[in-house]
Amino acid sequence: MAYMQKKWVSHDKRFIVVDKYHSVRAMPKNESARERRRPKKQITSEQQEKINLRHRTERFQRLIMDNFKEGDWWVAFTLAEKVSVAEFKKAYGKMIRSLRKFYEEHGMDLKYIAVQENLEGRGRLHGHILLPSIPGVDFGKMKRALSNAWALGNTYFKPYEAQTMDARRVAAYMTKEETLITTLNEKMQAKRAGGNTKALDAELKAKRSRICTSLNLIRTKEVKTMVPRGSFRKEIKAPKGYHIVWPLSYNGNTDDNFDYQHAVFERDDDYPQNPQGRSNL
Repeated sequence: MAYMQKKWVSHDKRFIVVDKYHSVRAMPKNESARERRRPKKQITSEQQEKINLRHRTERFQRLIMDNFKEGDWWVAFTLAEKVSVAEFKKAYGKMIRSLRKFYEEHGMDLKYIAVQENLEGRGRLHGHILLPSIPGVDFGKMKRALSNAWALGNTYFKPYEAQTMDARRVAAYMTKEETLITTLNEKMQAKRAGGNTKALDAELKAKRSRICTSLNLIRTKEVKTMVPRGSFRKEIKAPKGYHIVWPLSYNGNTDDNFDYQHAVFERDDDYPQNPQGRSNL
């Protein structure tokens, strides 16, 4: 029977993400095949929010994989003393302008993904930004540039390692996936017990972060096709020269309760590329 396939290949061909699923659009004509569809279940608003949160994290994960490489910088910028949200945002804008000038001086366009935290929460304002490394610019010079750009406090650097799971961890941190899912689960339990959820709603609002991106990021689009015949196997098999990222690959069900498969592949480090720089997918 027919099924849909969405395939995303990163700009440098290092990562592949494939989704395979049956849908109403690709409804099987065979009656016995139709019976593979599981009974539809009611989804609560909290469950839907968790699904949306997972999709948001996956989108940012792909954006990171498309634009950042090993040796780039994951930077935290903090406050020396408490300031207003307006002051924080103003200082953030100045930092971006200063960094843009610094990168231009070294022959590069600034591209970044940043997150601002506790804009509505009780914790201290701070943020993180993912930045590309600059050839010929060592850590000391990069640190001084950030310290000059961020006037309200300190900056702390960590090297970005650029594996699939590194991209996932950074994306999940930015979206606050784990923290928000924990609170959403607490809200679901409170609702089942007939309790008041106003405090949890306020907590959810406070925990959400603000993610900012530069306009010049590469945004590779996924390719969606209908496979008219056959069905996909639940066994996940990596393309030649790639390995399966098992923590992010799984089988499940669509909203229509048909079989669904999400598979993530990462190119083997020693896999050769052809002269055009394209791996043989």
